[in-house]
Amino acid sequence: MQEINQVWKKIKQNQRLKENFYQKAKILTALREFFAKENFLEIDTPTLVPAPDTNPFNEVFKLEEKNLFLTPSPEFFIKKFLASGLKNVYQITKAYRDWQEHDPLHLSEFTILEWYRDNATYLELMVDCENLVNHIQQRLFEKCQMSNVKCQNQILNVKTLKYQRQQINLSPPWFRISCKEAFKRYADINLDEFIDINKARKICRQKGYQVDEKNSWEELYHQIFLNEVELRLPKEQPLILYDYPAPLAALSKIKESDPRYAERFEFYIGGLELGNGYSELTDAHEQEKRLKADIETRKSKKMKVFDYDHDFVEALKEGLSKTAGIAVGIDRLVMLFTDSSDIHEVTPLAA
Repeated sequence: MQEINQVWKKIKQNQRLKENFYQKAKILTALREFFAKENFLEIDTPTLVPAPDTNPFNEVFKLEEKNLFLTPSPEFFIKKFLASGLKNVYQITKAYRDWQEHDPLHLSEFTILEWYRDNATYLELMVDCENLVNHIQQRLFEKCQMSNVKCQNQILNVKTLKYQRQQINLSPPWFRISCKEAFKRYADINLDEFIDINKARKICRQKGYQVDEKNSWEELYHQIFLNEVELRLPKEQPLILYDYPAPLAALSKIKESDPRYAERFEFYIGGLELGNGYSELTDAHEQEKRLKADIETRKSKKMKVFDYDHDFVEALKEGLSKTAGIAVGIDRLVMLFTDSSDIHEVTPLAA
């Protein structure tokens, strides 16, 4: 965790940090403009909650005296709004995750955008992502032209930006590749077989990874994904990685055509993982089952353990219409549009 005392002095002395603040403000304006055009309602949900997201990949901050938690995501509360009858909503808010690692891409306190489109699947969300990013690029370029000042070096034209010396054309449609195809192309692994934990252990051992019986399937998957797949994903064009294995479904719907996979995707630009979206799971029974499984996983990983949000499950029982939702990291999005390699360059006061 960086030392945040005296950071204001760096901001005062560093013109680029100041410019990043202005660029972030323009991006937030463009985001809200996009959703207004799409007739979405901006909502507000609490960040201090009695029962946060149980996701065992995200540790939470706990306030001991009142037994409250800083929420790692507004997702549960937004879905309660959806169950009340609201449709097509979005939120820009702070989120909190007690990361064990501290690197150029993670913050304990960060800004997140989530939106939920009614009567849609993850396929419509993919198009939303393409349109949103292009809208931001267009607005940033237009503001440069209108102000009659030189654009920041990374905004090359209305469709092209430069990130970390790589020119990237943002024009849709973006390149799409399934997890199954990516594992085959970049790691020479048949993901259909790898989904079986015994075969996954065997494959990882053959590749020289440290494996024992305590490793979960998710840990085996991420050894391969982080070391062999993600690093090889193309950086010269935006990319959508879709159809994640069912064990990584999180709150997404399982594919009816192949229950080994889920209707989940992530999108990357310039190597930055920017968003995680899916066709939302609306089955309350299945959702409750997954939440309970998450708690058991948290226990096995010696993470903070708490009861799941029963009110969230009750809201699902009332009925949630066909919906697709996504979370996008605003700070990483600002990194992209300011050509920043470290997240602290766009949020210098963050811990």
